[in-house]
Amino acid sequence: MGKKKINYKRIKLKAGLEIHQQLDTKHKMFCSCTTKMREKEPIKIVRRKQHPVASELGEIDIAAQFEYLRKRTFRYQVFSNETCLVELDEEPIHFLNQEALKIALQIALLLKCEIPNEIHVMRKTLIDGSAVSGFQRTAIVGLNGCLKYKGKKVEIMHVSLEEDAAAIASEEKEIVTYRLNRLSVPLVEIGTDILIGYNPKEIQEIAYLIGIICRSTGKVKHGIGSTRQDINVSIKKGARVEIKGIQELGMISRVVEKEVERQLSLPKVNEETRAANPDGSTRYTRPLPGAARIYPETDHPPVPISKNLIKEIKRELPELWTKKLVRFKRKLKLSDELAKQILRSKYLELFEEIISTKKVEPNVVASTFVSTLKDLGRREKVKTSKITDKHFTKIFGYLAKKKIVKEAIPEILKYLAKNPEESISNAIKELDLKPIKKSELKNIIKEVTSQPGLTFDRAFGIVMSRVRGRVEAKDVMKLVKKSIKS
Repeated sequence: MGKKKINYKRIKLKAGLEIHQQLDTKHKMFCSCTTKMREKEPIKIVRRKQHPVASELGEIDIAAQFEYLRKRTFRYQVFSNETCLVELDEEPIHFLNQEALKIALQIALLLKCEIPNEIHVMRKTLIDGSAVSGFQRTAIVGLNGCLKYKGKKVEIMHVSLEEDAAAIASEEKEIVTYRLNRLSVPLVEIGTDILIGYNPKEIQEIAYLIGIICRSTGKVKHGIGSTRQDINVSIKKGARVEIKGIQELGMISRVVEKEVERQLSLPKVNEETRAANPDGSTRYTRPLPGAARIYPETDHPPVPISKNLIKEIKRELPELWTKKLVRFKRKLKLSDELAKQILRSKYLELFEEIISTKKVEPNVVASTFVSTLKDLGRREKVKTSKITDKHFTKIFGYLAKKKIVKEAIPEILKYLAKNPEESISNAIKELDLKPIKKSELKNIIKEVTSQPGLTFDRAFGIVMSRVRGRVEAKDVMKLVKKSIKS
C-alpha cells in the first residue's frame, strides 16, 4: 500500500517564500573587499564569543537568547583580499555599495514593487556566529510587488538588500569555524505574502519564477550556495514553522511535503526554526525570532532615492527571462528544457551574442554550452575552464563558414582545454578535422557497403569511425541507407 495522498487544500496548507540571491558585484556591501570567494588558505584566525543585548524596546530576542545558552566559541578565518576590518567589526562600515543597490532596485522594479523615497539600513540581531558583529545588515528597497503565476497574482511583500552571512567551515562540539570571505557579499532577499491554495510543486514553481526574474538582470552569482531558499509552512490549526537553507530549488516541493507529513503526525505544532536536510526532512535549530531583533543601523545615514535614479534604472531594465524563455522556444525553436538550461547557464550572454552575429543553428550553440561542456567534464574529465569566450566565438565562426562541422566541436574543445594558447585553425589541422568532400565520403561508403552481409548499423558505425568529426552524422546516415538499398 502506498502513502495516502494529502489534500493540501483540505489541510489549508499555507507557505511563505524567502528567496536569497547573491549579487555579482565587484565589492562587498560595505567595504572594498572582492566578492570572488576564491581564496582557500586563511592568513589568520580570530576567536570571539557573542552575547545577546536588549533591543530599543528593552527586549531580548528569544532566538538570540537560545544561541547564547549554547555557549559556543567562534573561530573566524581571515583572508587577505576578501576580508578586512569591517567584517571583523573593528572598523565602521563604509557607504552602501551603489552597484549592489542599483541591481536590487532593478529586481524590485521587475517585481513591480513600490520604491521607498529613502533606503534605511537596519541591524538584525544574529548571534549564531555567522556575523562577527552579532547582527546582519539589511535594507528594504521595494514593497508591495507582484508576479503572475497561472493567471493569478502572487504578492511580493518586500525586496531587501542584505549582507550575506559567513559560511561554516567546520563544527566540533562547542567550537564553530566560519569563513569570513562570504560575510557581507551583497544579496537580495525576496519575501512573498502567504501563499494559500497552492500545492508543494506549485510553490516550487513560484520560487523558480522569482529566481528567473533575479537572473534576468545578468548580475547575480551562479553555483552552489549562491541561491538559498527559506520557506514558512503551516497547516490547519497549526503554527508557523520556518525552514532555512534549502540550497537546491528542486528540493522545495520535497521539503514542503515532508514538513506537512511531520506536522500532521504531531498532536501540537510549535513555532520554531528548522533546517533542511539533504533528503528533504528537517531538524530543529532554534525558536522563531521576534520583531524585537531589528533596529536602525546608527553607522549609516539614510540613502535618498531620487526620481531621476528610478527613471534611469527603468530605462535600463533588461528583458524578463520569462519573455526570453518564450522567445527562445518560439523564434529560436529550442525545446522547453534546452531553453531553460541555457537561461540558467553562465554562457547565456555569449549564446545570445553568437546567434545574433553568426549564421549558426541556435540548437547547436545552446547544446554545446549546456550539454557538450558538461559531458566533457563529467565523462572525460576534461577541464574546460581555460576555454575562453573568444575561443567559442571563433569556433562558431568557423562553423558558420562551413570550415568545420558541428561534430568537430567536442574534439576542438578538448584540444583547446589542453592547449588554450593555440588557435582554432591549428586545432583543426592537428586533429585533421577539415570537412571531407562529398565525393570522398561516397567512395568510403561505397567501399564499406560493398562488404557482404553488413547491416545498416554496422556499416554506419564503420564509416563514422573513419570520418568522425569531418562530416555531419545525418549526411553519413542518409548516404549509407541509400548505398545499402541500392
